[in-house]
Amino acid sequence: MRELLVGHVAFPVTNYLYNRKRILSQYRGLLKTERYGTDQLQELQLEKLKGLVRYVYEYVPYYRNLFDRLALKPSDIRALSDISKIPPLGRRDLVENREELIDSRFLEDSVIADRSGRPPGEPLLFAPFRRHKMVRNTSSGSTGAPTVFYEDGSRTALNWAYELRLKQWYGVRPGEREARLARLATAYDPDSRSLALRKALWNQLILPGTNLSEKEYALSVERIRIFRPATLWGYTSALTGLAEYVKTSGLDPSRWGIRLVISWAAPLYDHEKTLLEEVFRCPVANIYGAREVGHIAAACLAGSFHINQENLIVESGKTENGVTEGGELLVTNLDRSPMPLIRYRMGDIGEVGNQRCGCGRTLQVMSKLIGRTGEIFIAKDGRMISPNFWCRVFMTDKHAGQIRRFQVIYTKEKNLRVVVVKGDGYSGETENYIRGMVRDNFSSDTDLEIQCVPEIAPHVSGKYQMVINEVK
Repeated sequence: MRELLVGHVAFPVTNYLYNRKRILSQYRGLLKTERYGTDQLQELQLEKLKGLVRYVYEYVPYYRNLFDRLALKPSDIRALSDISKIPPLGRRDLVENREELIDSRFLEDSVIADRSGRPPGEPLLFAPFRRHKMVRNTSSGSTGAPTVFYEDGSRTALNWAYELRLKQWYGVRPGEREARLARLATAYDPDSRSLALRKALWNQLILPGTNLSEKEYALSVERIRIFRPATLWGYTSALTGLAEYVKTSGLDPSRWGIRLVISWAAPLYDHEKTLLEEVFRCPVANIYGAREVGHIAAACLAGSFHINQENLIVESGKTENGVTEGGELLVTNLDRSPMPLIRYRMGDIGEVGNQRCGCGRTLQVMSKLIGRTGEIFIAKDGRMISPNFWCRVFMTDKHAGQIRRFQVIYTKEKNLRVVVVKGDGYSGETENYIRGMVRDNFSSDTDLEIQCVPEIAPHVSGKYQMVINEVK
């Protein structure tokens, strides 16, 4: 009864007060559209794309000026492929043209949002009844300087609907208990009123998710044990850190009630997924997305990364360095918002496919998500090295336990520095293996330095960076 009240009353009603409307109705709609035929899904996308183009031409100065310069009219967009007539939008374009990318009717709202002094992304209570509803948000900044963007709650509502759908794929119902290792705007206070309300009204236990030490992990374990969440959610780095703590502490999480682990805000590499499955003994899913455009894709039980195709167009474009294994992903959010972004450059390399998934859902599949453009390294001999190469190097059955965590740094001279946190059994043989893999896969004039450290700190955004490319 409590789960029913939370999932179908308290959660949607309190979110409505933040102007996050129609969460449940969108969720129910997604459960229907995920099994549409391919033609039906594309018709839905095209109808929304045409409406979006008409909207931005009328109300968004950046796009109106862009279309006029290109002699492009909204009526020229007649097929999904016509979206290629619109140039991609990069992060620099977003920074330099921020005001012009806002719906002109909401420009005053953005000025007030800038002046509010509220932490990025903090919602406005009673927003539906306010004149100015806009919220100022920023990207995580893990790829450089954070970008600033605005939303009115509608995108967050859609994200909540996507999350409900993902959990339903794994048999978790709306309102079931969930623990979240979150990035908090202020220092974590387990007794704060806002966290208590979220626990009471949303059945969500909020735990610290960045800059974690054994103290925070011990606190999280104790609270999770008492709360017994069905879903454990968090940054990939926070979840794997928690799993390592549970494993090394000899704890048994089988009675904690966890039936699903969801990682987000960073790629989930094979060795990390294996660790999470081994420790928590349940399925592990991953969400791919960005704050600017929302949740893009999520992994189903069959292992496919399904794109939220009903409200997005995801393309695999060209890259500057000539990478042929996939291209840079471009994302268009088809739902209207105060700051619409068309063909937004994600900075990630991947491929979009149309293969069928064994789960029966017809949504497009992201067949490859290779890594960030900055993580793709072109070696001295022209060879392309993707981040997954390093997963294969370090996570063989023999060497996985010998290295607790690793980070690869490509220096400006195109040499390598490999930073490792030693695990049980680490030895000179381990280092010889690493040197051998580098020797076999890089040119002979590539220098390698192996550096052993007690810990590898996460990025200021809270994400763990497996690869740092100083060349980029």
